[in-house]
Amino acid sequence: MTWTYSGDPSDSTRDAVRFLIGDTDTTDQLITDEEVDYLVELHGTLSRASSEAARSIAAKFARLMNRSIGGLSADFSQKYRHYMELAESLITAEEAFPVSPFISGYRRDAKEARELDTDRESTFGRKGIHDNERVYPTDDYSYSPYRLR
Repeated sequence: MTWTYSGDPSDSTRDAVRFLIGDTDTTDQLITDEEVDYLVELHGTLSRASSEAARSIAAKFARLMNRSIGGLSADFSQKYRHYMELAESLITAEEAFPVSPFISGYRRDAKEARELDTDRESTFGRKGIHDNERVYPTDDYSYSPYRLR
């Protein structure tokens, strides 16, 4: 199990998650690199992964009971509440500013290369479906099992 933080949240997604949840102190490590990487891979977005990381830290504190020794006390329920509130605020931020849709277009040379690839299955539904030779042959003498007669 490893724990790293470069101090620059723009350096990696892992550092950004650590920054957002406040896990930046090398003497008080809350979640491992492997756990952060798992959450980022599982949830995809930074705010969702950060929210789930905060929930997992809250779960760690939920198992611990409050302790008081002499004049020293540890209130783990307060830490639990703090990380649950942090998780809620992070997920609210994602809901307020959702991930924008990604619209992709083909480069003309990539599209032409795909169409010329004889090993690739042809696309049936596409713009210009009436140009599809399997359904609408170019001449009246062609046979097509899809064609109505």
